[in-house]
Order: sequence, then structure tokens, then C-alpha cells
Amino acid sequence: MQPEIRELRQNDAAEFAQLLIKLSSETPYTLLSESENRALASTQPERTRQLIEAPAQQVLVATDNAALIGFVALSQGGFEKNRHACSLMTGVLRDYWRQGVASALLQRALRWVEQRGISRVELTVMENNAPAIRFYRKFGFQREGVKRNALIVDGVTVNEICMARIFY
Repeated sequence: MQPEIRELRQNDAAEFAQLLIKLSSETPYTLLSESENRALASTQPERTRQLIEAPAQQVLVATDNAALIGFVALSQGGFEKNRHACSLMTGVLRDYWRQGVASALLQRALRWVEQRGISRVELTVMENNAPAIRFYRKFGFQREGVKRNALIVDGVTVNEICMARIFY
């Protein structure tokens, strides 16, 4: 499938909130729980406005027949010493896994990174999310370390893997 990849728009706010809720209900790999995303849904219009207006942030969405099916969020460091780096977070609805949606999002996100002269992109992924780790490795991300007991998911501590891609 070839999704449309575009920047998040203000009129996407309500649908973006629903996307985040659905993502957190489908998989344990999102940071926020479904109840946390539901609680934040009413503030999504303002949060969307802030994301759009922030010069060091970018949110790209993937659509299928105009419906939001995934996203990638980038946040560039805000200080002199970390402005060369950016953190990345992504999510794609389960029905669209292994259909090229995440790849299309990440390719577009990495173009944004290169256009801004960012030399480091970093992320964390739950240690038990082997498909995501393999996916990021395909795009040149390397494991840098482990955050032990970083999260508690369903009452069980989970390590996070720190990964990064260095451009130059």
C-alpha cells in the first residue's frame, strides 16, 4: 500500500486524538495508556496547535482514503548543545503493519532530519518489541544501551532499548 504522508494539520486534532487512543488500545508498546490518551483527547486541539507552531517539532501522518492510520513525531533539541539531535516516536495501526506505512513515514521523517542538518536521531523501544527493533535497524539505527526497568507494563517491569542513527 502507498499511504499519503503529510504534515499534521489543525483540523486533524480530533481524529489524531482518536488515532492515539486506538494505538494504545491495540498494542502495549505505546508510552501512554488508552485511559491516559482518552483523558488527553479534549486537549488535543491545543496540543496540535502547539505542535504545528513549534519550529523544532514535526508530526507527519499517514492516511488511507483520508483516514489517519499512523504518525511519526520528531522533536529537535532546544539548546545549543543538543540542537544537532532529535528524538523520534512512531505509531501505526495494527491493520497497517507490514504494509510499508511505517517505512514511508520514517523515510519522510529522515528527509526532514537531513534538511534541518540534524546529525543524530534517537529513540527508545521496549526490549520485548523485536519487530520494531528489526525495523529501526533496517533504517540504520543502532543499539546504544538499555534503560533497565524503565517502564511497568501490566505490572511487569520492562527494559527500554536506546537506539540512534548518526548521519555524519
